[in-house]
Amino acid sequence: MSNKLVSIIIPFYNLEKYVTKCLDSVLSQTYENLEILAIDDGSSDGTAGILSDYARKDKRVVHICQSNTGAGAASNRGIEIARGDYLTFVDNDDWIEPSMYKRLVSAIEENEADMSVCNFNLIYSDRIENCYGTMRNETDNIHDDIYGYFCRHCACAKPNNYIWTRLYKSRLVKNSGIKFDNFCLGSDTLFNFKLLPLLKRVAFINEGLYNYVQRVDSGVHTLALRENLANVYADSFEALADYFIKNEYNEFLSILPIHAFTRLRSIYFYSRLAGINDETISDGIIESFKGRRIFSYLTGVVN
Repeated sequence: MSNKLVSIIIPFYNLEKYVTKCLDSVLSQTYENLEILAIDDGSSDGTAGILSDYARKDKRVVHICQSNTGAGAASNRGIEIARGDYLTFVDNDDWIEPSMYKRLVSAIEENEADMSVCNFNLIYSDRIENCYGTMRNETDNIHDDIYGYFCRHCACAKPNNYIWTRLYKSRLVKNSGIKFDNFCLGSDTLFNFKLLPLLKRVAFINEGLYNYVQRVDSGVHTLALRENLANVYADSFEALADYFIKNEYNEFLSILPIHAFTRLRSIYFYSRLAGINDETISDGIIESFKGRRIFSYLTGVVN
């Protein structure tokens, strides 16, 4: 295995009590050739001071300050300045297993893949849930059929559509020109699915190497209480359909009905975690989906 540089993009915003655990887990990686782009997106708490301390103590940490523009814009900035041969992302309140990047780099290089992906764990206050979906007893696998990869890993019972489970070839991402859209939810999935037509081979590691913390006060849970998640997801779905049509990726239009159902699953999952009852969730879905493209793909009536 080579020792190529891995750029890790971490947008931070007002979560000072989680910064240390997150960064410590990244700095403790058994793969050490890292560039950690710690982007403070206009925090008003003690986040900036903590990041500054880390940058002084470890030259791998690059502390970047900017006015608050949102996680998507911060991630786009990270992509622009990343120097690594590979790039990846971490959410600022999560943590990763020590061997994560060594495993992902090994998988992408040994299999000459465009991207490597690992599984993840959901971390609740009272339990840990391993997200292996239907593949608990399966070994790692390689996919040359990208549609097959999508069906197996992105449209399963617990879809793995997150940017932080993936290690990308930087050249692929930068040359694509694909950026994070300004959606408060669903931008990760939209980013990943826009990349699908450009992938030739994906290496998948069937082990939970990323720990995804479920907080009652997280952004998605707070958003679920404040807005109708169905409307937010319908917007990102519309953007993906437009992208495939505009770029004439006609063969990928076939994933949209499956993706529409996974959006339904996500709406119920996050809304229930926020304590919203199913009747209210269903009413919101009907209200938001009616007359929109996502409804057409769910019902099979696509113009």
